[in-house]
Amino acid sequence: MTWGGGGVARDNDLKILKRSIVTWRKRRCGDVISELRGSRSCSSTSTASTRFTVGNVTVRPGSAEGFLDVSGGGYLHADGERFDGSPFDRVNTVNADDNLLRLESFHTFVSVRRLSLRRNRLKSVKPIDGDLAETLIRLDVSENQLNPDDIYRLSIMSKLEQLYMLANNLTAIPESITNCHCFLSLKLLDLSDNYLSCPRTFYVLSTLHNLQVLNMSNNRISFIPYLVMKQESDYINGKNQTEAYQDNEDMENDKNDDTKEIVYHAYHIPFVSLITINLSNNMLAHNSSVLSLICWPSLKNVILTANTISLNKNLIEFKKLMSTLSVFNIKTKR
Repeated sequence: MTWGGGGVARDNDLKILKRSIVTWRKRRCGDVISELRGSRSCSSTSTASTRFTVGNVTVRPGSAEGFLDVSGGGYLHADGERFDGSPFDRVNTVNADDNLLRLESFHTFVSVRRLSLRRNRLKSVKPIDGDLAETLIRLDVSENQLNPDDIYRLSIMSKLEQLYMLANNLTAIPESITNCHCFLSLKLLDLSDNYLSCPRTFYVLSTLHNLQVLNMSNNRISFIPYLVMKQESDYINGKNQTEAYQDNEDMENDKNDDTKEIVYHAYHIPFVSLITINLSNNMLAHNSSVLSLICWPSLKNVILTANTISLNKNLIEFKKLMSTLSVFNIKTKR
């Protein structure tokens, strides 16, 4: 009986101990959840109220390259805020991705040469003057909600050499950038992951005389138009009159090939400096869709990955295209 009584006592002790452990675990889990909720709430409140001001931004001491990283900080644009003097006057590279900032948030930085504003919910940009317009050479405004008019506003930044505008839902490029004062120094333009399909896009972009690299991947391009330079004698009343016409003739005389041929007459040498164009993942279905590239005087590299013409089933025709382009010293990547 004593042994039995002792066994019962031990069983009761074990049950009490188990209940204590379960209770402790529940309380501990509850405390952890409360802490997490509290920290999230504090973080959310802090993020929502962090204005982009001198007092809220810290430049890491000893940064030899003058690098400022405020990405993901939840910063909001503050009107009228100035970043004058040390340490901001030595900042030349800024990563400001994933905030709610604007281009004008940085207009008083005197030395910024590279600026990234990805995912800042930008719906428009204002023309920039002052120090930023004179120093900025690389700008990334990808994954925002900019429109064609914003491209023109950015074009007046005469020192800009690299512009990344991928994933902005762009459907057109403004005619206004054909002005001789637009994108005077631009060498690289990334317009990938948009909805560009109009052949006139190439006519407009062909006026950028210093452009060397053009990324048009992941758009809706189905053919490249011919850009034919007209003689000065073709001017009418001294005005530059661009004209376009469509010829339904198939360049390969294949009746089963429903290609289009569009010709734009221009009074400039089209894509005079362009070396590389990326046309991957578009809607290019026939060799004749890209043969017009042979007219671009400086072109050396064409990327056609993930187009119908580069599929395995069209390998024989694609090799013919590669051979044709190689005659003009153009390398083709499949």
